[in-house]
Amino acid sequence: MRRQIFIRTLCATLLGCAALMPLISGAQAFSQAKPVRVIVPFAAAGANDLIARALQKPLGEALGTTVIVENRPGGSTKIATMGLIRAEPDGHTLLLLGHVALMSYYYSGAYDSKVWEQMTILGQTGQMAWGMLEARADAPFKSWAELEAYAKKNPGKISAGGPAVGGMMNLIVLDTAEAAGIDVTYVPYAGGGPSGAALLGGHVNYRVAQPPEVYPNVKAGVTRGLAVAFPTRLPEMPDVPTLKELGIMAEVPVFGFDFWGPPNMSPELAAKISKAIEVALKDPEYIEVARRLTYQPNFVGPDELRKSIRNFEISVGPRLEKAFPRKAE
Repeated sequence: MRRQIFIRTLCATLLGCAALMPLISGAQAFSQAKPVRVIVPFAAAGANDLIARALQKPLGEALGTTVIVENRPGGSTKIATMGLIRAEPDGHTLLLLGHVALMSYYYSGAYDSKVWEQMTILGQTGQMAWGMLEARADAPFKSWAELEAYAKKNPGKISAGGPAVGGMMNLIVLDTAEAAGIDVTYVPYAGGGPSGAALLGGHVNYRVAQPPEVYPNVKAGVTRGLAVAFPTRLPEMPDVPTLKELGIMAEVPVFGFDFWGPPNMSPELAAKISKAIEVALKDPEYIEVARRLTYQPNFVGPDELRKSIRNFEISVGPRLEKAFPRKAE
């Protein structure tokens, strides 16, 4: 009798251990002795880069290892995403890139496939306005209405800087120019840092950039915001009207930077890293940095992000396909 009880107990224990094996295996796949690389698909000093660097320390502490930020600009984010897709799914290579930015590049023709369907989505780090139109403080126009008038008096001579060709930022420039009836040349740069330098250097008349890239310049008095792509005006820049107020764009998706892992990452490891991201977002220093950048820290998990991805496919994707028709093969 005792032998039978012992055998049943042993079997139950072994079955319990077998059930735990995937969890143990997933946890062991991540080595704290190895650093984590966070790939940023744009040049240094842009909003994507600044948020990544603000999260270096708290994310490293949450994961128990060192986090390194690696800038891989170019190819409308393709260089960065291809680097992630080729990486081992061991949690030591991550990508920080907003899904709406990634999807925008696909729908505007930069990608041939929906690469976000291959990658492992881990969580969003916050939210902010998609983009802003910014001009130098000494520009010959002080508002969007004055820019319209200036452009009409100087046809073919107005240029706007921004990130890679395609995507929502480029669409903002196209839509605003079309609504105003003006001709604007779009000049692409590797990120917010280079486009900001081009604006300050007088190489473009204005630019489209994200609020974290614009606010420091506005605060310092060297530039002014002309319009913001957001449902409401920003508390940090209350004098800047929304695109909706200007009658240009009624709907613009809210933007946030998302963490991604390589394809085929185990669910257990993905959950481990998602939890570490959520913990890192509560770091007081990160929250302070994010707020200075007009970025609202807020963790959004993978399930909610998948809903956002689906909404974008339905509502925004067709607009981008119309604005940036794919070239015939």
